[in-house]
Amino acid sequence: MDFRRRKDDVSRSFPKFNRPQIIGAFSVDKEREYKTGMENLKHLKIPKKLGFNLNLGDENYFEKKACSNDEHLNHITTFIMKNKETVIDDRKLKAKFVCFRGLLRLIMNTPYENRETWLINAIKFRGSIYLCAEETTEKKNQKMNETLQDKKFQRYGFKFEKHILQSSLGDSGDSANSGCYEAEEFCIMFQTHLNNNLILYGAEIDGVKNDMKETIENLEDLQKCTLVEVKVKRRENNDRQLQNYYKFKSRNWW
Repeated sequence: MDFRRRKDDVSRSFPKFNRPQIIGAFSVDKEREYKTGMENLKHLKIPKKLGFNLNLGDENYFEKKACSNDEHLNHITTFIMKNKETVIDDRKLKAKFVCFRGLLRLIMNTPYENRETWLINAIKFRGSIYLCAEETTEKKNQKMNETLQDKKFQRYGFKFEKHILQSSLGDSGDSANSGCYEAEEFCIMFQTHLNNNLILYGAEIDGVKNDMKETIENLEDLQKCTLVEVKVKRRENNDRQLQNYYKFKSRNWW
């Protein structure tokens, strides 16, 4: 498919895109089981000094099981069934499209991506289209050929989250040595309009910046917080590495 912009596309106005609204949230435990509520919500706590050794704690690090790749939209559909009064009207889902935020990012990055391909499954059910990204052959091969160093760098991100995100405001801060589970997640459900199409999507959230000095207990409290995405990166040694960081990495959490 050719995604290059045509001259007549440039003059077209951008479609109306409403500010996304939070309509719910759920947690996923270390066994990848759906949990209603904010069990896995984390709060940002930046320490006065950053002196973490991310090479430590491997003995308490637990990777996500490979079978989690087969979950597709299971957790979102579970949310829908548990929140019918919010998302369903006259026995039909209000939303035209249902997906995860990562898929929206994948599609919107397409004009700027020239290295990786994507594969998206689409199912239409009662007027709503459910979209789910599928691993491409290239992505599967890339995972199979990961080196020990590649896996070590991937663990860095989760370990760093454990250091600066805490379960509640009263905690002194989680330690990576207390057990780091890749499988645990906190997901917020959003809805927004793209022109006349209502989109319902889930977004995994690393944590929140909470200025209320109180533990978040409901959606009203959650809506007052700033959402936080935590990343680690290497220190660039030249301009090319820095340019690649901005071109290929920073856009992924936009």
